[in-house]
Amino acid sequence: MFVDLPVERLLLAGDMHGNTGAALAVIDHAAALHVDLILQLGDFGFWRQGQKFLRKVEARLAARGLELWWVDGNHEDFDRLNVLPVGPDGRRRISDHVWHLPRGFRWRWGDTVWVAAGGAVSVDRNYRTEGVDWFPQEELTGAEVDRIIADGPADMVVAHDAPLGVPFLRRLLHQELPAWRRESAWPTGVLMRSDEHQRRVRRLVEGVQAKRVFHGHHHIAYRDVLDAGHGQVEVFGLGMDADPLSARTLLVDGDGWPIVEVDE
Repeated sequence: MFVDLPVERLLLAGDMHGNTGAALAVIDHAAALHVDLILQLGDFGFWRQGQKFLRKVEARLAARGLELWWVDGNHEDFDRLNVLPVGPDGRRRISDHVWHLPRGFRWRWGDTVWVAAGGAVSVDRNYRTEGVDWFPQEELTGAEVDRIIADGPADMVVAHDAPLGVPFLRRLLHQELPAWRRESAWPTGVLMRSDEHQRRVRRLVEGVQAKRVFHGHHHIAYRDVLDAGHGQVEVFGLGMDADPLSARTLLVDGDGWPIVEVDE
C-alpha cells in the first residue's frame, strides 16, 4: 500500500479499447489539467496485437511527465498479462510510465484508501475466440471478492464493472425484469452471468464499506447513488473512447471528490 504518494489532482478515464488517438487525447487533456496521475477504469487495450498502441501511449506519457495506472477490464489479453511479475509495491509494470493494478491492490492517498477491482463479463462472448480475443479470466471471482473484503475497509473502489442495483443502470439495462424478458441483443444466459458479476461487485462494495465507486464497461457517463447495506454510495460511470472527453474522463482529488474547473 502506498502511504506517501502525493496526489492532489487525478484524471479518471473510461474504456480506451486500444484506441491510440483516444488515449493520446486523454493524456494531453490530463497534462492541460495539470494532474498528478491518470487512472484508467479497464478495457485499456492490453493485447498482443496492441504493441504499437502501448509504445505510442508510453511515449506520450513520457513527454508529458505523467503515469497511467489501469485496472483490467474484460477485453484484455489475460494470458499475457497474468504472467507478468507483480512488483514489491503490488503493481505490474507494463512500461516505464504504465502500470497495471491487480485485483485487490490497495493504496493510500492522504487519509483515503483506494482498492482496484477489475473484471467484467463480455456480453459479446459468442462473437469472440477463446485465447485470441476472449479470456475466461475476465471475471472478478467470488474468491477474489472474499480476499478483498478480508483485507479490510476501503473508501474508494476503482472497478471496471458496476455494482448491481444502481438506479440509473437498473433502468437502462431493464434489470427490474428477468433476463429472458429484457429487450436485448445479447443471449439470456450472458445477461444472467453479467447480473451475477455485478452482484459480486456490489458484495465487494458493501464488504469494504466503500463511499464511492468509479467504473467503466457500460460505455455511458453518469452519476448516481446506490443504497447499499452500509449506507449510500456514490457511483460514477464513464464513457468510452468514441465519446467526447467530457463523457470519458473525470477530474477528482486524492480523496475522490470531483473537481469542477472554473474558467477565470
